[in-house]
Amino acid sequence: MNQTQSHSAPAPGVSRAALKLAVEAIEKFELIQPGDRIAVGMSGGKDSALLYLVLASVQQRSDYDFSLHPIHLDQHQPGFDQETFQEQLRLLGADLEVISEDTHSVVQANLKPGQIPCAICGRMRRGILNRFCMERGYNKLALGHHLDDAIETFFLNLLFGRRMDPLKPATPASDVDVTTIRPLILVEERKVLGWAVQEEIPVVACPVCDTVPESRRRDLKQLLAQFSAMQQDVHASMRAALYTGADGMTLIDRVDSY
Repeated sequence: MNQTQSHSAPAPGVSRAALKLAVEAIEKFELIQPGDRIAVGMSGGKDSALLYLVLASVQQRSDYDFSLHPIHLDQHQPGFDQETFQEQLRLLGADLEVISEDTHSVVQANLKPGQIPCAICGRMRRGILNRFCMERGYNKLALGHHLDDAIETFFLNLLFGRRMDPLKPATPASDVDVTTIRPLILVEERKVLGWAVQEEIPVVACPVCDTVPESRRRDLKQLLAQFSAMQQDVHASMRAALYTGADGMTLIDRVDSY
């Protein structure tokens, strides 16, 4: 289903800091190759909104040759703010392809008592998006994960998964020829938030995740805030440790070589 938005309002400016770090990630991790057909997952949040504008800006450069296709998975979640989402799309000037799948009912039917829905929902969402990209001929799926997501994932894997496994800038799907890329992986969340506030971006929160009273990822956000109180440059330190180590190797390189 294709959904076309009106383009009457000018698009907001892109964050120069985020754009610089995104280009660094794209070049360092070879996230984009000539001829790529890139689908951008649009959720209504601030991260995917900035990601779309960043990639649209990169696309205008003469040294890049790729096509950009914003997509959205309508999961039939009760309470999703469609009005605000449409306002955001009009502001960004995004022509959106919508995938309609009632994953919400499936997730709720399979939840065990006390289980948080986010993990099940995430797996279903990734599978649907990957299949959609394959069917449309999109070989890349760009998602808006940023540096804070990467740090939280690292600690989740370290503390609860017993492995040193950071969030990867690019992840090939196991069952289809689609690679997920994360161009904002070097960008701090506070820079994304600052951009959204400055540009007055309408933002839609997930009506499910934000109602979950207990979340390990939310606890890790608090832990990261405590780290920041002890070490003001904790994000820069973690970015270097995970992705731009002093020895020229990323932690991903080290993990893969074990």
